[in-house]
Amino acid sequence: MARHEIEILHIDDDHGPLVEAVAVLATKAEGWMNVEPAVDDEDRVEPPGMFTWFTARGPKVPVGTFVPGSGRDPASVGLSHGAGRDAVEHLVAAGVAPPTDWTARQNHPKRGFVWEVHPDRIDAGAVVRLLLEGTVVLATVPTAGGWVATIHRPR
Repeated sequence: MARHEIEILHIDDDHGPLVEAVAVLATKAEGWMNVEPAVDDEDRVEPPGMFTWFTARGPKVPVGTFVPGSGRDPASVGLSHGAGRDAVEHLVAAGVAPPTDWTARQNHPKRGFVWEVHPDRIDAGAVVRLLLEGTVVLATVPTAGGWVATIHRPR
């Protein structure tokens, strides 16, 4: 089993460190990143396990994910959310959209969105904008300002 080095970034108005982290992951074509908006701990509570099977919604606190591609595999950008079937409308109303050269691969009310992009055309700034703005727009609980990013890199 591969071991990973994990770096945690606390992001506020300065998105530079996160843009740099996406660029490094894309350049090295390995590892992945998860991003969540900051929320109060009591808002993180999800219904007990069995009840989540019967809902058409994902997590209250969205998780944005970036996985860099390689020469033959596309990079992917995802938003797991609990906004349900209205998620697209929420994003459109907020002016949050992927670049036109990204390909939509999944739009599921419980599992979320996944877009693919050619690994040679990754715009780190666009990835970060979509992840940060999308996670806040799709949150079904109040956000507290800022984000937490977890970056996983092979050792």
